[in-house]
Amino acid sequence: MDFSFYNQLLLIFACSVMAIALLNKLRMPPILGYLAIGIILGPAVSDSIADYQTIALLAEIGVVFLLFSIGLEFSFAQLVAMRRLVLGLGGIQVISVTALIFFVGWLFQLPITVALLAAAGMALSSTAIVSKELTEHNELRTEHGQITIAILIFQDIAAVLFLTLIPTLGSDSYQELGHAVLLALGKGIGLFIAMLFIGKFLLPKLFHEVATARSQELFLLTVLVVALFAGWITHFLSLSMALGGFLAGMMLGESHYRHQIEHDIRPFRDVLLGLFFVSVGAMLNLNLFIQNWMIILVATVSLLAVKSLLIAILTYLFSKQRESALTTGLYLSQSGEFCLALIALAGKQQLIDQESQSLLLAISILSMVTTPFMIRYSSLIVKWAFPLSPIKPADSHAQEIAQLTHKLNRHTIICGYGRVGQSIGRFLKQQQLPYTALDDDPIRIKEASKAESHIYYGDCRRIELLKAIGLNKACLAVVCIDDPSQAITITKNIRSLRGDIPIIVRTRDDTYLEALKEVGATEVIPEVLESSLMLISHVLVMLDQPGAVVRKLIDQVRKDRYQLLHGYYQGEKSTLIDAKGKPRQILHAITLTDDAVCIDQPLNEQLLANYSVEIHDIKRNDHPITNRFGTLLKPGDCILVSGLAEDIEQVENLLLLG
Repeated sequence: MDFSFYNQLLLIFACSVMAIALLNKLRMPPILGYLAIGIILGPAVSDSIADYQTIALLAEIGVVFLLFSIGLEFSFAQLVAMRRLVLGLGGIQVISVTALIFFVGWLFQLPITVALLAAAGMALSSTAIVSKELTEHNELRTEHGQITIAILIFQDIAAVLFLTLIPTLGSDSYQELGHAVLLALGKGIGLFIAMLFIGKFLLPKLFHEVATARSQELFLLTVLVVALFAGWITHFLSLSMALGGFLAGMMLGESHYRHQIEHDIRPFRDVLLGLFFVSVGAMLNLNLFIQNWMIILVATVSLLAVKSLLIAILTYLFSKQRESALTTGLYLSQSGEFCLALIALAGKQQLIDQESQSLLLAISILSMVTTPFMIRYSSLIVKWAFPLSPIKPADSHAQEIAQLTHKLNRHTIICGYGRVGQSIGRFLKQQQLPYTALDDDPIRIKEASKAESHIYYGDCRRIELLKAIGLNKACLAVVCIDDPSQAITITKNIRSLRGDIPIIVRTRDDTYLEALKEVGATEVIPEVLESSLMLISHVLVMLDQPGAVVRKLIDQVRKDRYQLLHGYYQGEKSTLIDAKGKPRQILHAITLTDDAVCIDQPLNEQLLANYSVEIHDIKRNDHPITNRFGTLLKPGDCILVSGLAEDIEQVENLLLLG
C-alpha cells in the first residue's frame, strides 16, 4: 500500500498544529500559518508535497463547504431582496475593475491576452479568505458584511463565465465565443431553477426523515452528501464547485435544521480550508519572487490601493454610507483563488508565458496574504480616513445615552441583552416596570432598538456607561453576561458606584458563585442548577408532597450553595470538558478495597480540604453513615464524591494507596 499521500497529509497537519499554536499566542490570523506552511512544504523550498492534485482537490472541497455554510446564512428571499447589490453593484464592480486593470496593462504594452487575463483575475476577490474572516469576526450580518457577500456572489458567477471563456481566447472565432457565453448562462440559469425546485420540495422532506431517525451520524452524512453532491453537479456542468455549495446551502437556509447543519459541518470546513490555504502557498515561486520583489511589491500595493478605492466609491454610490463603503473596499481589495485558477487554466491552454504566469501568481498570493491584516485594521484605516466621522466618541456616546435615560427612575438595569436578558425585559415590560439594557453586540442592539426603547450599545464594564443608564436612580441591577470574568468586573464596578443596590447575577453554573459574592453580588442564580431545582419542585408536587415541605427543601439546597446538585455521573457520551473547554464537575463512587490504606481510619476532613471535592455520602451495606468524618472506614464502604476529574483521581489514590 502506498502511504505517500498519507505521509504528506500527516506532515501538513503536524506543521499546521505548530504554526497555528504559535500564531494564536502572537494573536495573528491562522491563515498566515497555512500560507507559510504551503510555501515551506511546496516546490519553492522543500518540495515535500508531491501528490499536489489530491491536496488541491481536498482544498477545493473545503471551499465548497465554506460556501455551503455561507449559503445557510441566506435564503432565496434574501437573495432576491439583495438583487440590487448582487447584480447592480457586483456587476458594475467586476466590469469597472476589469476595464481599469486592462487599460493599465495596455498602457504598459502587455500582450492583449495577458492584460485581459490579469484584469479578469484581479477583478475577483478571495471568497474563501474574506468569507472566513467575516464569519470569524461575526460580521456577516453587518451592513458592510452584507454588501461584501453580495459582491462576492456576483464575482463567483463572473468567475464561472471567465473560466468558461478561457478555452475560446485562443480562437479567432467570435461565433465560438458567443456560443460559450450563452452556454455558461444557460447552465447557470438551469442549475438555479433545478436547485430551487430541489430546495423547495425535496430537501425539507429528506432532512425531516433523517431528523426523525434521531441519528447524529446519519444527519451528518446527509449534510456532507448534499454539499458534495451540489459541488459535483456544478463541476459536471463545468461550473464552479463553490457556486454549487452556495446554492445548496441557500436552499437549506430557510429550514429548521440550519443551525444544526452549520454546527455539524464546521469542523470539516475549517480543516479542509486549511488545506486550501496550504495549496495556495505552495503555488508561490519563491525564486521568482526574490528576483522581482520590487515589481511584485509595487504591483501588489497598487492593486490593493486602486481596487479598494474603486470598490469604495462604487459602494458609496449604492449605500451612501462612507464608512461601510471604505470597509467593503478594504475587505475586497485583494485578488483571489479564482484568479489563481484562471491563470493556471490559461497556462495549460498556452495563452500566457511562464514568466507572466509566475508574476501574476505572486501578485495574487501576496495580496491574499495581506487580507487578514487589511480586515483586522480596517476600522483604524476608516477612522484615519474619516477623522470627523459622525460616529460618536466614547464620552459623547455616554452623554447621548444619559440624555435619553434621564427621565427613568426606580428602574431595572439589565447588563447583557441576550436570551436571558431579553426574557427578563419582556416580563418587566408586561408588568409595566421600567428598565434599560446595555449590550456590546451591535447587530442585536440594532434589531432590539427598533422594537424597544432604552436598549443601548456599549460595554457593560465601563463605569461611564453604567452612570449614563441611570445607575444612581436604579432600584435593581441584573447581570446576564455569559463570560464569568466580565460578570465579576461588572458586578464589582456596579458595587463600587452603588453600595446599596441589589445585584442579581446570572451564571451558567456555580463555579464562580463565591467570587461573585465577594465582589458584591446580592444573589447569584446558576441557570443550570436553578432549572434543575424548578424541575425537582414540580416532581415533588406531582408526588403529592406538601408545598411547604417542597419549598423548605429547595430553600435548603440554595442555602447549602447547591452542594446536593454538584456533579453528575459520567455516561458513554459524556465529556470531561464543556463546550467552552472548561472542566466539568462529576460524581464518582469510590469503593474501598480490603487493602486500602484508609481502612480502620476516619476520613481526614482537613486533608481532603486540600482538594476541590465534596463528600456527598458514605454507604456501608447500602445504608448511609450519618457521621461521615467520625466513623472508621471498613472494606466495601462506598464514598460518593463530586469535583473535577483530576481532584477526584488524587483523592481516590489518597484513600486507596496513600
